Amino acid sequence: MSFWTILGGLASALVALFVALIGWRWQLIGKRQTELAEEALLAFARAAEGLRLVRSPITLTGELAALREELKVPLDKRVPGEDFRTALWRLAKQRDSFAELKKVQVLCKYHFGQPAFDALGELFKARHQIWVAGTMGASAREENWDATPDNRQLMVKWQNTIWQGAADPDEIEMMVSAAEAKLEAQLKPYLLAEAAFMPLFLRWQAGRNWLTDRLFRRAKAD
Repeated sequence: MSFWTILGGLASALVALFVALIGWRWQLIGKRQTELAEEALLAFARAAEGLRLVRSPITLTGELAALREELKVPLDKRVPGEDFRTALWRLAKQRDSFAELKKVQVLCKYHFGQPAFDALGELFKARHQIWVAGTMGASAREENWDATPDNRQLMVKWQNTIWQGAADPDEIEMMVSAAEAKLEAQLKPYLLAEAAFMPLFLRWQAGRNWLTDRLFRRAKAD
């Protein structure tokens, strides 16, 4: 076996190894992006559903009892600004889902770019608007709600923010739905990437096997 034959075989083996490492890296990155895209959509769905629960106009007896107990108010006595305080109480229950959403949002910025980051950020904007409306409504004195047209207009605006369907169109729901559509448009290519990459991976695998077999045969012949 000549020196050049050995050198050629070694070079071919190194090329095969390099191609294998590149292919493995592409596959690993593609798989992680697919997984992250799925995580982002699920986190968005959980947080969006949480906001819809916060804004539900149906108030359960158990919620009122828990709220009054937390505020140390007798169960048979109405809390001032109760509707707004109920929305705030519900909103506090969504901390975990939004903490998860924030983590996913940061990762999406580096994997998918600013548009995906911004789409997820729309839910935080919607949550902030609900929090502001709930806080302002809860702190306002009920006897002053109808004191002036401006006061009444503010109260209606805050109520429309905390209650789903109170206004037509519902600006918060429109914001959430638009953000969902943008996020899906941004992440759909990554959800399909793994399936699209599979034929390429199979061709690369076949090529690698062919090259390995050829090197083996050549070495055996020599």
